[in-house]
Amino acid sequence: MGSMVIKCMLSFSTTHTSPLTRKLEDHASLMEASYRDSQLHWLTALGAVHDAVDAALLGDAAVAADRAAEGQRELRSCNDDLTALGRGLVELRSDLFERGGVDAAEPLLAREPFFATLDYDGLYRELAGAGAVLPHRAFWDEAASRVRDGGARGGCRLLERHLRELQSDLHAFIADVDAASRLPLRAMAEALHGASLAVSRVMTGYTRLITTFGYVSFFCERALQAYERSLGQPSTAELAAS
Repeated sequence: MGSMVIKCMLSFSTTHTSPLTRKLEDHASLMEASYRDSQLHWLTALGAVHDAVDAALLGDAAVAADRAAEGQRELRSCNDDLTALGRGLVELRSDLFERGGVDAAEPLLAREPFFATLDYDGLYRELAGAGAVLPHRAFWDEAASRVRDGGARGGCRLLERHLRELQSDLHAFIADVDAASRLPLRAMAEALHGASLAVSRVMTGYTRLITTFGYVSFFCERALQAYERSLGQPSTAELAAS
């Protein structure tokens, strides 16, 4: 299943379970909650910062300071949630691929060779036909290349990189808000109101991250189906449709 792009990022089988898969599902559930909470804090922060701009333009120093401080608190909570998401992603990758002791017959490992056999151009056309991809193959080619060459581990490492870049952009915006909040009212309003480029970088980072989660989840689902077919078993999708 790949419909929950973070919670089921690895596309866990509906016909197989083990202590390992349950542990990985726990990591993925925490990751999903962290992403959701970070988005909420981010949007709430933007609302508070905009309120600070309005108050500063009206000359209301008390309200401007209060709303700017609230925006700063929300931004830091947003960053904390992204840190938790990153920690969960690293734990998930490490438990599956790097800590040893995993049964070689575990489907999440046994399917790894099948990532190299997928027709990624065909998969893109399939999703495009359903209106389920961004145009111009945005974020697709890199995700496809990483997963084709490195399997699910390659997908995890790509997601970790995108997350680090998102946090870097968020840190820069937090520093901008902190600096602007110390300016006189008019200058503060102009500085915060003119932060559209920094905001756009973070928004694009969120879009890239969640879209890549979706692509990796889709690739994992199709690799699992290919593995199940190689065993002569009905795929998870076929069982679900029956």
